Amino acid sequence: MITDYVNMLVSSMGLEAENIIVDAEPIAKEKLQSIHIDILHIHGCWRYSAYRTLKLATRKGVRVVLSPYGQLEPWIINEDYWKDKLPKKLFYQKAIVEHAYAIIIQGKMEEECIKKLGWNSRMEIIRNPIITQSITSSGMAYKTYCVYRKVLDSHTIELMKEQTQQLLRCFIKAGITGDAQWVTDDLCEINDPEQWRYIVIYAYYEHISNIVLRGIHLLNYEIPDIDIQKISCYLPTPDEKTQSIQDVIGLQYASENDRLIATFKQVRKLILRHQLTISHLCEIDRELREHDVEEDHLYETLKETKLYKTACRTMQLLDDYTGFDEGYMPVPPLDDRMTRRIKQQIYNHLKI
Repeated sequence: MITDYVNMLVSSMGLEAENIIVDAEPIAKEKLQSIHIDILHIHGCWRYSAYRTLKLATRKGVRVVLSPYGQLEPWIINEDYWKDKLPKKLFYQKAIVEHAYAIIIQGKMEEECIKKLGWNSRMEIIRNPIITQSITSSGMAYKTYCVYRKVLDSHTIELMKEQTQQLLRCFIKAGITGDAQWVTDDLCEINDPEQWRYIVIYAYYEHISNIVLRGIHLLNYEIPDIDIQKISCYLPTPDEKTQSIQDVIGLQYASENDRLIATFKQVRKLILRHQLTISHLCEIDRELREHDVEEDHLYETLKETKLYKTACRTMQLLDDYTGFDEGYMPVPPLDDRMTRRIKQQIYNHLKI
C-alpha cells in the first residue's frame, strides 16, 4: 500500500515539486550527496536504514517529513514489544519522529495515538485516497505539497544563502537610518524568488517588516509580490509579539545615560532568558543613533553595575545584525564566546 501511495503521490503532484523515489539506503545517500534536496520524506517506520539516511540528511541541512501509515499506533507498537519495538524505539524510531518537521497522518485516530506518545506535535491530516473516497489523488498531492511548502517556510534564516543574509543586514541598516548613503557594503542581486520569500517571512515573524521593507525601497530593490498573510509556518511557540525594551523600562529617566543603563539591564535579562531578538537590536540601534550620551560617566556606571561586558557584546551584535557604525558606539564591541552564544540564540529564535 505504501508503494502504491507513493507512486500515486508523485504522479499526481506533477510539476509542483520534483520528486525522486528511492527504496534503498545506498541510493538515498547517493542522491543526498550528489544533488540539492530540500526535503526528505520518509514513508513508514521501524527501519534503521531510514534513521541512517535521516542523519545524513540532517548534516546536509535537509528537512524531514514523516508519514507513519499507522505504524505508531499502540497495537503495532505492542507487537513483540520487548524484543523488537522497545529497542528500536529507544535507539532510533523516537528520534526520527522528533527530528521530523511535520508528521503526515491519515486520520484522527492516528493523530490521537501520536499525541499520546508525545514525540512530536506538528501533525497534518491528509486522507489516503487508496482507502477512502473522501479525497482524490490530486487533492492528496496538493495537501502534501502544502505541507512541504510550510516546512520550507519555517525558520527561513537557516535556508538563506550567505549573500542573502548580508543583504538583509543592509536592508535593516537602511531601514533604521532612513538613508541609503549609510550603507557602504557592496550590494548584490537576488535572482532566486525563494530567497526573497525567506527574507519577507523572516522579517514578518521577527517583527521587523517595516524596517526591512523600508530598506528594500531605499536601496532600490524590487521585491516579488508575496502575500505574507497566506503563508503559514511552524513556530517553536505560539507567535506573540515580542515586547519592546521601551515598553518594559518606560520613558521617564533623568538622563539618556540612565535610560541606556536601564536598557542594558533589560538586555541582560533577555539574554539570560534566551529572549533577545533582532527586533530588540533594531530598537537599541535607533536609540543610540538618536541620542547622545556622556561616555565617561556611562563607562563608570557600566563598570559599577557590572554591565560593561553586556554593553560591549551588544555593540558587537549591533554591528553583526544592523550594521551599526562604530562612531556611535559608547563602548567598544566585544566578540567573545558569550557573544557567539548570544548570536546563536538570536539565530535560533524561530527554530522549532
